[in-house]
Amino acid sequence: MNFQTTKFSQPLRVMMINPLIPASQLLITKMLSGVVFGRSQLVDLILLVYANEFEAANDLGQELIACAFPCYNSIRITSDLPNFADADIFCFMTSFINPNKFDFDEDPDLEKEKANEQFDNFYLITKIAANLGKPQPVKELDEAMDKDTGEKIEPRKPIIITDGLLVLDILMIVAKTLPQVMLFSTTPLSSIAKITLSDHLKVKCCDLNEAYIWAANDTVFHTEIGVPYVKSDEISEDKWCEWDGMSSDMLESLGLEHVNFNASWMKREFIEKMVAFSEANPYGCIFKASEMARTLNAIWLPRCIEDDARTSYTSIGVISDGSLGTVRGLPYVLPVIITENNWSVNLKYEETSHLRHEIKRINAAAIKHHQKLVPYCKKFLKENVIEKVFVPVCVDSENTSTYSSSRESSYNSGSD
Repeated sequence: MNFQTTKFSQPLRVMMINPLIPASQLLITKMLSGVVFGRSQLVDLILLVYANEFEAANDLGQELIACAFPCYNSIRITSDLPNFADADIFCFMTSFINPNKFDFDEDPDLEKEKANEQFDNFYLITKIAANLGKPQPVKELDEAMDKDTGEKIEPRKPIIITDGLLVLDILMIVAKTLPQVMLFSTTPLSSIAKITLSDHLKVKCCDLNEAYIWAANDTVFHTEIGVPYVKSDEISEDKWCEWDGMSSDMLESLGLEHVNFNASWMKREFIEKMVAFSEANPYGCIFKASEMARTLNAIWLPRCIEDDARTSYTSIGVISDGSLGTVRGLPYVLPVIITENNWSVNLKYEETSHLRHEIKRINAAAIKHHQKLVPYCKKFLKENVIEKVFVPVCVDSENTSTYSSSRESSYNSGSD
């Protein structure tokens, strides 16, 4: 006799934008394997592609089906512009050179293929954002009931997750009516903070405490590491007034001295090392897929039926609610506390004078980038999206994307 004790929730509809790029495919395998949402969460995968990519998308779908992933439920391929009723989670994976800030200066050395990719990404995002920003038709929702308990199942609030702050900003500029509580983005800075500190201390990343991030992009930010820095470290209360980052015994065991590793080093040299790492542009496909999987997992954890946790603590990209002196409505990376259908900023370091000073610097960078992006988006939207069809009838080449084949100028043609 078979007694099934594992509870399965309703299949989760996940729409993947740009599913054919390597980062998206890696993320998809993590989702269908149960790494992101848990092995009890079935996934209905929706692949949003250009019309001339249907054949490649079908091949991808058949390959995923053949893998017999434990969380696979169905796969659908579409080129229709989405609305909120189409999915529970919208994943924006892009090929932007830097997904956290836009380079407004034309790069003469940029390869034509890369330039086309930048244009295609911008076009697709603005087109989808414009459609999501339209008033959605009101539909009567049928009440879903749990087959086991007979309880009413509340409709899921959609989640929009992007691979960086840039897409969040574009979405809010083009679709101002989007509920800010549903918008999230990944950030590389938490991982960079841990790998930088672990390399300096010669310890494993998993041995370090949580990294707290406040950022306008991947080069203008502030970082704090939870104390003590090493999880196994113990600092007596009478030593807290000296430095609560690391005990003398731990310093000695790691071969360090307080002279060259202290609070001052963490405020300057540590940040400089992180900036150098970030400027090297670590956005490879494996890195991006891992970061989005980690972020999605943190967002989903409070909703997961396998876990009793109802809160999740992490640093991710969100649209600011004005906490900590940040500018309301602009995208930031902030340490947040996530609940089932909401989030709030973690105020653990609110009273730190150094953080308050750093927030001013971060605000300046966020405002400057946003002020340049607004007219760029409006002009791009007017010249390339408004009254344009989503998929042109004629495609010049099967090897080029639909949108890059319909233009002649560079992807920065929308700027003044």
